[in-house]
Amino acid sequence: MSLRNVLVVVLGGAAVLVVADKLRQGGVTGAAGMVDTLASDVVAGSLEHAPSGTDVDTRARLAQVALIRSSAGQTYLDSLFPGTDSLIRRWPDRGSRPFTVAMVGGGSPDYLPRHQALVRDAGASWDQEGLGFRFRFQADTTGVDVVVRWRTSFTATERAGQTDLLWDQLGHIRSAVITLAIRDPNGRLFTDQALGAVAVHELGHAVGLPHSADPGDVMYPSTRTATISRRDRATAMLLYQLTPGSLKGVDQ
Repeated sequence: MSLRNVLVVVLGGAAVLVVADKLRQGGVTGAAGMVDTLASDVVAGSLEHAPSGTDVDTRARLAQVALIRSSAGQTYLDSLFPGTDSLIRRWPDRGSRPFTVAMVGGGSPDYLPRHQALVRDAGASWDQEGLGFRFRFQADTTGVDVVVRWRTSFTATERAGQTDLLWDQLGHIRSAVITLAIRDPNGRLFTDQALGAVAVHELGHAVGLPHSADPGDVMYPSTRTATISRRDRATAMLLYQLTPGSLKGVDQ
């Protein structure tokens, strides 16, 4: 497989799904890259959907919508309005407690121990941004916030990864399960570069980030970078300043 290719990661989904695509350069098909879709790469699994208008009072909800809209361009939380029932989803305030992550090896004959290192590196990329949250990896899955698993491929789609989120009626995320594919649907192995980029993207979904419309952001549905951008940082900071819950009805 040629390495002379452009990394393409496509993302999209409300409980998160990553789509796998080809690495191409000059029309030459080579090693597999990734596609991730928030509307298709985030798999939603709420414990109970909160009735619209009950979780945040109308005045506060209007203020949140105004803040999100005024930050458009610098952030991309406004992408939540058309795509995910205008629901602000994030983890409850946790002080200095990190997000705990456990990785379950195996799941595919192609799985290698180095795949865990790629996810650790992805977590370190978020940690170094100073956003007020960090990831701590541990061996035991008991009680962890995020579980990471592997599979050979998503055979029905061009997906490279998927994040399943579970949240409560107030919009507080309670758990996340990330599944990463090792091959594309055509059987080609993803490069480590591609797998690492998808891991960064999926960890972004795990903390509540939606997709961005800017290809310069790591949360872009067809991301071309594993580097967390200024807009990615600003969006994460804004998300954790907001009160979780539905903004439906005041987001027009």
